[in-house]
Amino acid sequence: MTLLNKEKKSKEQELEAYLYASDKARLVEMVTEMGERASSALKEALSALKKQDVTLAQRVIEGDDVIDELEEQIDQECLYSIAMRQPMREDLRFVYAVMKIITDIERIGDQAVNISLRLVKLTPADRRDFPMLDDIDEMAEHNMTMLKEALDAFIREDASIIASTRAHRKKVHQIRDGAVEKLMKNSSPTTPQDITTGKLFASMWILRHLSRISDHVLNLAEKVAFIATGVSPLTMKKMGQKEAAESRAKQLGDI
Repeated sequence: MTLLNKEKKSKEQELEAYLYASDKARLVEMVTEMGERASSALKEALSALKKQDVTLAQRVIEGDDVIDELEEQIDQECLYSIAMRQPMREDLRFVYAVMKIITDIERIGDQAVNISLRLVKLTPADRRDFPMLDDIDEMAEHNMTMLKEALDAFIREDASIIASTRAHRKKVHQIRDGAVEKLMKNSSPTTPQDITTGKLFASMWILRHLSRISDHVLNLAEKVAFIATGVSPLTMKKMGQKEAAESRAKQLGDI
């Protein structure tokens, strides 16, 4: 290869790197916006539930289209980047992870819609004195905190977010289990319809929706860690288990 050809190839590579950096910045901005919209949808869904505001709940349901449209736009941007920039190694890893991340954000938005639908479908009588609101509110706060932390970590490409996210998720599941136990102990539906259509049924499902949100945020955090390290969450878990086993074996050997 002549010196001229080498210089030409070097300039082409520099241009591709610049263009990909622009693509990446745009993707980060769009993913962040999508995540913030999903968080706002969850906040409004819980506000509608506490205030028994069917109009606000309906607005959450209708606003989900914007989140879905952002998912489609980001997906197209990722495909364009792969086709036109042909990213390698870390860059390709980032694009792949983003396509997974937006799926979980879209599902978080869906769960906010599901919470709103539960409220809309209740009779006015069942909307009054809705059970487990304190537990529901506490679960939602954990979810919104962990989602914000995960999005901030995505911007920084910070793998350490995993520990905090897992702790929040564990707490969400503990609150859910306790709330379900209290519901079953304190509620005494008088007819089969009370179980399948009333506030007891709705509150059980809302607890489940909030629990699923924490699962999706953990998925998101794991993809952030993958972007930062290049190691899949499953591989990380196996490595940790192996290290723990080796440490235990060493301790036993020293006894």
